[in-house]
Amino acid sequence: MRNDGSCGRGADRLIFIAAGGTGGHVFPAICLAKALERRPPESGSLTVVFCTDTRGARYVSDLTCKVLKQKISTTSRMALYVSLIFNTIKSIVKLRKLRPSVVVGFGGYPSIPYVLAAQLLGIKTAIHEQNAVLGLANRLLSYAATVIMVSFPQTAKLRNSRRSTCVGNPSRFEESYRTVKSPNNGTFTILVFGGSQGSRVFAYDVAPVICKVAHSFKMRVFHQCRPEHIDEVERLYVADNVDHTISDFFDDIDLLYGQADLVISRAGASSIFEIIGFRKPSILIPFKGSINGDQAANAKFLLDREAAFVLNESDTLQRELEELILAIINDRSKLDAIASVLQTMDVADCTQRMVRVIEEVAEIGRA
Repeated sequence: MRNDGSCGRGADRLIFIAAGGTGGHVFPAICLAKALERRPPESGSLTVVFCTDTRGARYVSDLTCKVLKQKISTTSRMALYVSLIFNTIKSIVKLRKLRPSVVVGFGGYPSIPYVLAAQLLGIKTAIHEQNAVLGLANRLLSYAATVIMVSFPQTAKLRNSRRSTCVGNPSRFEESYRTVKSPNNGTFTILVFGGSQGSRVFAYDVAPVICKVAHSFKMRVFHQCRPEHIDEVERLYVADNVDHTISDFFDDIDLLYGQADLVISRAGASSIFEIIGFRKPSILIPFKGSINGDQAANAKFLLDREAAFVLNESDTLQRELEELILAIINDRSKLDAIASVLQTMDVADCTQRMVRVIEEVAEIGRA
């Protein structure tokens, strides 16, 4: 696609995709962008434009479509409101000129300007909610959205259910779900990742528990943590001679899922769907600081189906986590039971479900 400002001219359909700065919002949006660009030409030509903020831009380096960046200030409530209004006005000018067939929003404040501008101009809009609770941005945009796509079948705070459809949460690992195999190496292996929010718990509560359990059992751990926690986690594992690999980001996390007997994780939507897709038993520790309680709701989705263990952040977390890991190691049938439940939950085609919704909304391929 040309970068001279003439995007969309001469194309049958123009699709704008807007996603806010965190990976949880941006990764599903990237999946949709790539899938739309891979469509065969005979299905109807289209052009994709990806819109994000300066934070989200760090995730989109491998996109081939045009990427538009906007700056959303969150230094104060007033700064946020001003930047949203300013960017919405800019978006109105751009969309009035380009007239896309549909604008798709994936939540987060940076998705508001383009989706709201489209709604003010009478352009069709679709929004996608990753979590089991509708986020603030999507709640605002849902009232005038043409279609509301959700990840979970019963999404809380959704008032327009007649215009909603459940597509799941697209993942960049969908093609790996059925191909990654778990090796049987005789060493109990744990994959730990705490996400970007409240990850201190995984460094200062989870890592010490693993060290303690490793006194009695041979273990291996892959631990993803924030850069500022790496030295402390490394010190703990080295002191207790735990076989470990630590990084602030794993490029091959799909392979690590395959090696893991157990996952210990936050309960973000992306993590939930990866855990389901790779059919991995997990201990979920929802982030108690989430504004809408979305992580607790996400975790409850698996807990209600007996498809995960869930522990809450509390003063007794270390004791409860140690007891649970020991119980799991001493009775592996608990893991087998969870894996069997996860096997009944198919999430390998979430991206294609979303593509079909967007094709219908944008009337792609129709005369």
